[in-house]
Amino acid sequence: MDPIWASTQLFWAFLVVLFRVGGLVVTAPVFGSPNVPAPVKVGFSTAFALALAPMMVDKVGAPPDDWLTLVGILLSETLFGMLVGYLVSLFFSAVQMAGAFIDMQMGFGIFQLMNPFTPMPSSLLAQFHTLLLVVVYLQVNAHHWLLASIAESFQAIPPQSVALDPVRLQPVLLSVISQIFTLAIRIAAPATAVLIVVDAALAIVSRAVPQMPVFFVGAPAKIAMGLLTVAIVLPLVANAFVNTLPMAAQDVVNLLRSLSRS
Repeated sequence: MDPIWASTQLFWAFLVVLFRVGGLVVTAPVFGSPNVPAPVKVGFSTAFALALAPMMVDKVGAPPDDWLTLVGILLSETLFGMLVGYLVSLFFSAVQMAGAFIDMQMGFGIFQLMNPFTPMPSSLLAQFHTLLLVVVYLQVNAHHWLLASIAESFQAIPPQSVALDPVRLQPVLLSVISQIFTLAIRIAAPATAVLIVVDAALAIVSRAVPQMPVFFVGAPAKIAMGLLTVAIVLPLVANAFVNTLPMAAQDVVNLLRSLSRS
């Protein structure tokens, strides 16, 4: 084989892998955190692409002849990686919703903190649950699985086989959204149920003893009961996180099928 042609194919494979992995790094959990500097993201994507490109030369194929097709392929590769990363990061929004809902019930909804994993501030328990999910996510090596899936995606979906069809993407996204709401309800249900009972008890006390300042007594009671319930069910919440990861993996598989032209 001509050395110049071989070098051109290798460089083309490097570009394709770089743009697909770069899109993943922008939106994936942990990798896409605003606290991760842009040079680190670029360096990681480049190193991963350099390691993967020699094995992807045959799967990527020859580079296109015109610049317009080349730019279109690289753009579709970037969108493909961003979709995969965003799909997994959606499960992190479930714990943020659950934590924010519990905070509203406890009276912590007015407190907003800077969240290191999202560009927007979040409430106290929303950030706590996010950090807990990050720990579980890293402990079970889910980030390794995510990188392996993006590497194996070149075999399932070569560069010129990506099809961004909204009709085929809609069932996958609807399934993910339903799973997110289900997970958020499962996380927030115990503390919410306890706080509803506390509110009912405070209502009965206020009717029986009108002179008692229920607001000043009830606020600390709701905070204490809410935090106690969150602490008690914390192992169950972590277990729910672990059980959600296979669903996220299946959703990524469904996404790959919906993005394939075949």
